[in-house]
Amino acid sequence: MVEGLDRQLPLKEIDKHPTLSQKIVYMHEVVRHRFGAVDRIAIAKYDPARDMLRTYVSSTDGENPLVMYEAKLSDVPSLKRLAETRETRVINDLSVYADHTTLHSTKIVAGGFRSSYTVPLFHEDEFIGMLFFNSYDGEAFNTTNLTYLDLLAQLLSILMATELNQIATLRGAVKTATQFTGHRDPETGMHLERMAHYSRLIARQLVSTHPVNDEFVEDIFRYAPLHDVGKIAIPDSVLLKPGPLTLEEREVMKRHATEGRKIIDAMLQNFHFEHIKNIGMIHNIVAYHHEQIDGKGYPEGLSGNLIPLEARIVATADVFDALTSERPYKKRWANERAYAELERLSGSKLDPACVKALLTAKTEVELIQESFAD
Repeated sequence: MVEGLDRQLPLKEIDKHPTLSQKIVYMHEVVRHRFGAVDRIAIAKYDPARDMLRTYVSSTDGENPLVMYEAKLSDVPSLKRLAETRETRVINDLSVYADHTTLHSTKIVAGGFRSSYTVPLFHEDEFIGMLFFNSYDGEAFNTTNLTYLDLLAQLLSILMATELNQIATLRGAVKTATQFTGHRDPETGMHLERMAHYSRLIARQLVSTHPVNDEFVEDIFRYAPLHDVGKIAIPDSVLLKPGPLTLEEREVMKRHATEGRKIIDAMLQNFHFEHIKNIGMIHNIVAYHHEQIDGKGYPEGLSGNLIPLEARIVATADVFDALTSERPYKKRWANERAYAELERLSGSKLDPACVKALLTAKTEVELIQESFAD
């Protein structure tokens, strides 16, 4: 435990099971209580599959200069060197970066920050992200606070690694359960990877109009692949039927939404993940991704904004990938035909804002399709 985290400030404003965002806000309060010049704490999460650093969680006094930002680690040599050497970096005069062309540097300087301390985060020798401390004052970081901030960095690294491990174990449990039941959903393969990336892409586009932040975006990316876990409970005769389903079979198939929530609850309990953050988001994605804007979906017939945002996002991503993927009962649709179908469904079955978000990111859609082709 970092000195002070257990006694200086009460956890009165934090939920019983706080998210990493809430934890970092609390820790920032503690740090400011001891070192008033630390005006921003932020974590960028590393995605090794795409060599990408993405803004994740932060606490800032004033406006956060970096939201929904990502950059390839290989394109930022100074940060790549820190990840490789495990060194930390103090810059007590950020004005030297005023003329830099990199967006993150110019935004930090434009945001009024004058000094920084950067710490690479590791878990079991694996690089998982970068931790940034920033100050509006120059010469803010020195021997009087660096030791304390290093201890805080260790704690944040553990918290982040624990969270990532829990999610990985949960997804692995779902995959294993599916394999052991012998079910073979025709929508597997790269479908889950694509729709998870589409979901993240849509969420990122909604940041200016919806209650979305970096943590929400990464959570929906992690949880979107769990949307159809309830299909474990659907008989092969229905799940694997190559042709259209009868009315009775459709009713059986619809049960996967409610069964999925039961399965998630059982896994959370059996793997002792009752305290996993954002359980509500997992439930909403699994239970409500077949609800429709016009209220004609299932299982509860929710309509409009009564459908949780995460479920509306996943529904759009799921429909688009289904249209643009080959199935035993259909050929793959070209993207433009699928876009036209999304527009037709917009406002009735799908959320118009989510549809618009996907349609405005066609280049990114193509990159996802190239990266995760079946």
